[in-house]
Amino acid sequence: MTTLQRIGRLRERRVRLIIYLVLGAVLAVLCLFPRPFMARAKVVPGDNNAASLFSMSGAGSQLQNLASLFGDRSATEVTLQLAKSDAVGREVVARLNLAGPGRPYADERTALVALGKRVDVHSLLGGIIEFETRAYDQDWALAVTKAYVDAMSERMGSYVRTQVSRKRRIVEDRLGSSQERLIQAQAQLEAFRKANRIADPGAQLGEQLTVRAGLEGQLQAKQVELATLRAISGPENPRLKVVAGQVASLQSQIARAATASEGQPSPNVGAITAVTLTYARLYRTYVFAQGVSDVYSRAAEEIAVQEIVSQDRAQLSVIDAPHVDADRYFNTTAVALLALLAALVVFVEVYAPATGLFDPGAGPRRTGHEAGPQAE
Repeated sequence: MTTLQRIGRLRERRVRLIIYLVLGAVLAVLCLFPRPFMARAKVVPGDNNAASLFSMSGAGSQLQNLASLFGDRSATEVTLQLAKSDAVGREVVARLNLAGPGRPYADERTALVALGKRVDVHSLLGGIIEFETRAYDQDWALAVTKAYVDAMSERMGSYVRTQVSRKRRIVEDRLGSSQERLIQAQAQLEAFRKANRIADPGAQLGEQLTVRAGLEGQLQAKQVELATLRAISGPENPRLKVVAGQVASLQSQIARAATASEGQPSPNVGAITAVTLTYARLYRTYVFAQGVSDVYSRAAEEIAVQEIVSQDRAQLSVIDAPHVDADRYFNTTAVALLALLAALVVFVEVYAPATGLFDPGAGPRRTGHEAGPQAE
């Protein structure tokens, strides 16, 4: 029987059904054998001990403003990128001796490509990082998963120590400059106080304002008295002249109290106002410098705690130790081919005859009640 004759026999429905059954049986077996295994591990990045110790020191909320200084990145995203990095992959290859003469892979790059196909690293809700290794050897899959967790822990520890060192250099530099500004602001404030021979400009201003308020009250009373005398007596009344003189004297005293002048025994209202404005500016600069210095001092405390914690190499909290799942898994390639075969059977045996796709001249297949009247 020639090749064309064999192909021609595919038109027979019985031959096609046999082929479908044989292919379906083979693919069904390949879906189950060889059996694939899945090794898993779940970890959480970071260690909350540093945050807990630092919150106990009372500097928790203020240092959140330093996030822009250090680059506020998601710990989960950073950990995920580190887990997928070539550095972690090379560490796994070195730990398992996967590359080299007489080993599973010829070189490191080939081993990394193979691991990339078999190992899946992804994030879950809650910032959990999951490692999944799929292989036909369950011991090998478990060993690769363990190697990934260990390599990731070391890589994360190195990354955290590098970040802490960088933060410490920045904070120490900012702390030194802030302390210099604080010392300078404090010296200017003390020099201004000594130059003006005042301990508290605010208190002296309050005292002078009290005196001026008393003078203004007396002036208003005398002005009312003067208006009354003018209404009931003539211009030659001695009392009227006395009250008029008192009003003029009070107005002169208020004018002198409101004008800054030198050589007076104590600062008047005008002088105290000018001094207070200068003092307020210097004091505001001092308070700002002190606040900045306090912020960076607390930041230095936080960095010290983080540096202590970063000495621990275990920067990943393992919440699900590496293990091999007991669930049954299937070969996805064989499952996909089996689904494709089922679609082909439906297309060839059902859709094509119903539409006359393979025999355009025959037209669509007619149903029984459509073909009945034509037969009669």
